[in-house]
Amino acid sequence: MLTCKQVSKTLAENRYYELSWSQKVGLFMHIRLCAVCGKANQQIVDLQTGIRKFLAREEKEHFTEVKLKPEERERIRQRMNDKT
Repeated sequence: MLTCKQVSKTLAENRYYELSWSQKVGLFMHIRLCAVCGKANQQIVDLQTGIRKFLAREEKEHFTEVKLKPEERERIRQRMNDKT
């Protein structure tokens, strides 16, 4: 099992997502079973996971929300044709 110091260092450096599957299981086991650092480190994992999900959603929605009306598309096409 990982030590408290290893878990804290991995989470502080935001390297959780670089771990292998077995290392992630060990990390989560340590967080769940360790009374000393479990709660604080679980909050770090939750925060990092939430931030990654938010950023992924924001990036996805940012590009899909832009929708042009048909008249705007036509105006852009005409401008592009005029310049060529």
